[in-house]
Amino acid sequence: MVKTRVITALMMLSVVAGLVFFANFYVWLAAASVMLAWAAVEWANLAKFSKLAKAAYAFLLPASLGGGYALFLHNTPELMGFWVLAAVGFWLLIVPLWLYYGWRVTSKPVLAVVGALILLATGWSLLLVRPTAEQAWVLLGLLMVIWVADSVAFFAGRAFGKHKLAPSISPGKTIEGAVGAWLGVAVYLGFVTFGLTWLSQSFAFFENWHGLPIALSIPKLLLLAFILTYVSILGDLFESWLKRCAGVKDSGHALPGHGGILDRIDAILSTLPVQLVLFRLMAGF
Repeated sequence: MVKTRVITALMMLSVVAGLVFFANFYVWLAAASVMLAWAAVEWANLAKFSKLAKAAYAFLLPASLGGGYALFLHNTPELMGFWVLAAVGFWLLIVPLWLYYGWRVTSKPVLAVVGALILLATGWSLLLVRPTAEQAWVLLGLLMVIWVADSVAFFAGRAFGKHKLAPSISPGKTIEGAVGAWLGVAVYLGFVTFGLTWLSQSFAFFENWHGLPIALSIPKLLLLAFILTYVSILGDLFESWLKRCAGVKDSGHALPGHGGILDRIDAILSTLPVQLVLFRLMAGF
């Protein structure tokens, strides 16, 4: 199981890295649209939409991604920013209450709105962070935070996990895994903050590599790592709760060892919009 999971993850990483570094904007938009359509189908399955509603949902969300980006970016960019901010508010304010009280939402219109909010916010974040190939390293750096948190939590949990984090939602997650994820993200952020800067100043080969354009003290770095890890875990737990409410183990079966696309991007859905807002506030990129 672990071997299959690792192989699938490496294959997906290769595809994502290739798109991040070599795709032009239109190919990137097409890839994001395909991912959104795929995620929309799985979301509709969890919400138990009818076949017609599921097809409409899978069509409308990708259409809104490209159409909304073209319309909002050039005419009313604040509307797209407001949508992303609304998604951040949802993750930070609503989801913790949703999970704490164990809300079993069965209203299809409510689930449709929630899905549109978080899926479109993530899709637009992908387009905003990487409008050109020159910004590929920025996007990859943001995604690495999520992958580090997920990977370290998985292996730390397997090695040291004894205390369940949220047994009624996701029995496999442990407090030790969450702490390991936090430390892993802190080490990663420390590397991109201090390590890359040192390398660029010390070796000619790394002269074009730079750390985060943010002055981070150790306490701020640990706080930022904690926030990003917390939000990443929120996304994972929220999707796990939706699956539990729907009575399924995985959101899909297309990715061996991982389930469906929502199982793979659940933490991205919660973390990427938060990263976009935080780093824009802190660094202005």
